[in-house]
Formats: sequence, structure tokens, C-alpha cells
Amino acid sequence: MSKQQNIHVNILSEEFHRDPFPLLAQIRESSPVYWSEETRHWVLTRYDDVSAGLRDASRFSNQSSETFVVRPDFREHLDDLVRMFSMWAVMKDNPEHKRLRGLINRAFHPDSLGDIHARAHETANWLIDRVHDQGEMDFMNDYAFALPAIIFAEILGMDRAELPTFKAWGVHIALSAGRVDDLDVMLAGQEACRSMAAHLEQVIDDRTKQPKDDFVSYLVKEWREGGKLSLEEVIAQLVLLLAGGHTTTQNVMGHGMLALFEQPERLEELAANPEIMKQAVEEIARFTSPAQCPTRIAACDMELRGRQIAKGEGVMPFIAAANRDPEVFENPDRLDFHRAKNPHLAYGGGIHTCPGAFLARAEIPVAYKVLLERIPGIRRKDPDAPADWNMNLSFRGLTSLPVAWG
Repeated sequence: MSKQQNIHVNILSEEFHRDPFPLLAQIRESSPVYWSEETRHWVLTRYDDVSAGLRDASRFSNQSSETFVVRPDFREHLDDLVRMFSMWAVMKDNPEHKRLRGLINRAFHPDSLGDIHARAHETANWLIDRVHDQGEMDFMNDYAFALPAIIFAEILGMDRAELPTFKAWGVHIALSAGRVDDLDVMLAGQEACRSMAAHLEQVIDDRTKQPKDDFVSYLVKEWREGGKLSLEEVIAQLVLLLAGGHTTTQNVMGHGMLALFEQPERLEELAANPEIMKQAVEEIARFTSPAQCPTRIAACDMELRGRQIAKGEGVMPFIAAANRDPEVFENPDRLDFHRAKNPHLAYGGGIHTCPGAFLARAEIPVAYKVLLERIPGIRRKDPDAPADWNMNLSFRGLTSLPVAWG
């Protein structure tokens, strides 16, 4: 079947990574169901199509681990990486997804989280105390990453001192899951998976001998006594959570802060009106779309907006495009904290809604509120410097964001 179309956009290009929204708008207008030759995926850009791609498992399967390898000649070198991806709950359809997601949800249960708002408030103040007198910090590393990562590590039962190591592994794993046309990047992700898995085997052995009141011990018990998952699956879910459990929160906080710097009237509005923080963060999530393009596999032959999609072909429901669809959002490229309706898809939809969405919605308003109270004069250290994007198609975010005050 011909995949000819009247527009070409390389969604793996540097231009796209730096600012995908104008290019996604072109695709949405010219070819809303668009074949990306570079990734070998159909790209869905209209809100209704993206929503269906996220929710309709009868047409769009989540068993898409093979699609992260964008070039066939890479595949033979990446068996361990693809196997790791294939065991993640986010890569499963029901009933396997329900089984694994049910276990993962325990980490996000209120009994496990306790008073998450108080924990976020305490962590935010502790992080600001560490840098306040310096008059500057890297917002991404010192705050946007650190706050959700610290809280998540404590929920899982990991040592806070290990966070730099987990972050280094997580960066490589996230990049390898970001559909990159670079075998070295994919191999680095594979090696990071191996290293993290080996470390976790030791952690699991320790919890087997001396259980604690934490999520790792819970999974170990379900493996050894409940028979609900294998050891390999225990390790895979922990790799998924440790590599990506904080990513959504981090990307919303970081990209959101950059957007506030670029629209200073919104920053002033938020600082002066903390009572709108919750709705403002929902709008920031829509505006930033932190996990911008999950992947599905066509579960059947289908026709969508006149295009023929064959069973087994890769499909990207592009959340970043849906969240700026003018048919749904008035003035979609404007950050508007007072939208009457905001049915954004920033955290996905259906059974694969981001399990960390509750955490993100709890942590980010607290993080911004504490930041703006403690550092009211925060600004970009070099406002003329280009933004430092991570070049990750799946999880677009900033690598660094130097800020200053005083």
C-alpha cells in the first residue's frame, strides 16, 4: 500500500526536537494520519484519533517493544534491551497488563504514599535550603529531577545516596526508549539496563533475607510467596519505575518553568495567585506534554482518515499534537491558567494512564509554590542561551536549565 503524502517532516531531526509544535501543526493540517519514514510509524495528530489510539486496545495494541528499534540492522545487537522493554507493564495488553499493573499500583496506593503533600513540601524546602545561599542552581538536576526522584526512591525503598547512579542509568535507558537513529545510544541503554538489573538483583537478595516495609519487599513477597510474577519480571518493573517513575514530573516541572520564563506575565500571575496553582499545573501539563508520543501496534487492518494502516504496523498517538489541537483547545499555543475546559491527554488515557499521574499532580503544585515563595526573583541565568533539550522523541524534556536569583 502506497504511503505517499504531500508533506515530509523528519520527527527525529534536531529541528523537530527543539520545537515540535509548529511542525506537528503542519502535519495535523496536511496529513493528520502521517507515515513517518524515519521511525516507520503512523503518526496520529488529531485529538480524537490520539485519544482512540491511547484507549482502544481492540485496534491499538501496547505490545510494541520491538518498535523502539528504529532501524532493522540494529535489532540483532539489542536482544537484552528489547527483552527488558517487552516485560514492562506498559508494553503489555490485558490480561498481562492488568496482572503487572495491579502490582505496580501498590507503589502509588495512598497507604504507601502517606501524606504526599507534606512529603513534597518537606523535600522542596530541603532542596532549596541546599542551594539558597549560592544564588543559582541547575533547575533540572537540583530541583525538577531531585524532588520527584527522592520521593519516589523513598516509596520504593531505595537509598537516597544511590540516586546519582540511578539517574545516570535512567538517562541512558530513557534515551534508548526515545527512538534514536544511533546504535551507540541504544547500546548504552542496553548496558545501563544490564547494570541496573545486576544491582537490583543484589537489592532483592537483601530484601529476601531482611524484608522491609517498602515496595521492593512487597514485590519480592509476591514473587516468592504469591507466585504472581517471576524474578525477571520483578527486576523489569523496578527498572521501569526507577528509570522512568519520576520522568513525567521532572519534564512538566522543567519545561513548565521554561515556559513561565518565556511568558513572564504567567509567572507573575502564578506567584501572585497561589490559589490557582492546581489548575495552572494542569494547563502546564497540557502545554508541555511530557510523554509526547507513546507507541502502539495496529492490532488489525484499519482505515483512518483515508489512510490504510496494516495490522502489525507501528502507530504513534502523538499526545503533544492532540494537546494543541485547535478543534479542542482555543488558542492552543497560549498558556492559559483559566481554561473553562482542559481535557488534556498529558498523562495518557485508558488502562495505560501514567501510574505516576497522581504523584505528579500532588508534587508539582507544591514544588512550584514553595519555589516561588522561597525564591521570588528566580530567573534564567542566561536568557539568551538556547534551551538544552534532551533529543528524546518519547519523553521530551530539558537536560539542564541554569537559574539564578538575588
